[in-house]
Amino acid sequence: MKIKLLLILATLLMLTGCEEKPFYVASIGNAGSLDGQYGIRDMSVSDVLGGGAGFGYGAVNGYPGASADIGRMGVPNHIEGFWAKYEEDATTYFRISADIDSELAEKKIRTLRNYYQNFKGKTGSMQVLVERES
Repeated sequence: MKIKLLLILATLLMLTGCEEKPFYVASIGNAGSLDGQYGIRDMSVSDVLGGGAGFGYGAVNGYPGASADIGRMGVPNHIEGFWAKYEEDATTYFRISADIDSELAEKKIRTLRNYYQNFKGKTGSMQVLVERES
């Protein structure tokens, strides 16, 4: 009986040791623009780990724009939010709600992380850039 219990306990310990660690990709968030001043009010990116971060940094102008600590962010899988272009005579509003191909995003992130042989960064930054519709 004791041997069976010991085998069950050893098996459970081995299985918990095989769990894959979460893959965190960013700890800094940037929100900027590609063509002038915008206001980013509500902008969020969710990740495959069930977390997410907000990028509603207010008025931005240029790249990389405003920056903030976003905790630990996993591979992104959805973006949602809106921004506005302020001009003298009119304000134009833009909105996005879209899924992100998380498998492709993870492949790109892993490729870029392994690109430099002599540089081992821990986490990168996640950037949200806005512009007018083309």
